[in-house]
Amino acid sequence: MLNKSLFSFLLFISSLMIFLPGCSRDNPFVIPEKETINKIFPLEEIELNIPEPSGIAYNSKNNTLMVVSDGKPDIYEIDFNGAILNIIPASGSDMEGITLSKNCDTIYVVEEKKKLVTTFDLSGNKIASFSVNVAASDNHSLEGISFNISTNELYIINEKNPQMILKYLNKKELWRRTIAYTLDISDIYYDEICNCIWIISDESKRILKLSTTGELLKQWEIPFTKGEGITIVNEKIYVVNDSNSKMYVFQKPN
Repeated sequence: MLNKSLFSFLLFISSLMIFLPGCSRDNPFVIPEKETINKIFPLEEIELNIPEPSGIAYNSKNNTLMVVSDGKPDIYEIDFNGAILNIIPASGSDMEGITLSKNCDTIYVVEEKKKLVTTFDLSGNKIASFSVNVAASDNHSLEGISFNISTNELYIINEKNPQMILKYLNKKELWRRTIAYTLDISDIYYDEICNCIWIISDESKRILKLSTTGELLKQWEIPFTKGEGITIVNEKIYVVNDSNSKMYVFQKPN
């Protein structure tokens, strides 16, 4: 009986030592400090005569912007004041994102409901399509696309359920990453200067800066929802809003 009692007492003391705080033990209940999200505001707002603009890309050859609409099967070429310079009739449907090849002679768009990446020439003639296999509803599927001119890789995003970044090369998927920083993701831009990715979220009113593998580096709050397209030119961020048909210009944050 004595040995049994002694054993029980020692077991009790050992249990106390496990739970008592000590200088050499890390506190497992430390809650990390909440990140402060800075707000950024547009330098200007520009009216667009484009219904439901849903994606934007820079045409470096012409020094213009290319915009797609999910309301009309057209691709619009505009100047930096929003004036329409050219309308390219395309056979795509529900186009939600746009990017251009290195020589700006091929236009890539994503067709949300069909879950397709489709290429067109500058006259709007369809060149080819390939499917992107994502398990998402038709209304929460492909939303954005961006071209890495150094590697010829495409970054493609899925809006939600799941929120996902996919990387493709020559129509073949290299990898996919599920992310959950915001309520949705609406467009993507690959930034060659910093070798990073910029993403805009409509519902969360956020612009995110990510590594090329999807790690969150920084984020900023913007003062509106329905930001559906994003591109960067000369340290300025251009965002199109599909609700009010406006283009917003921001200074690119550090």
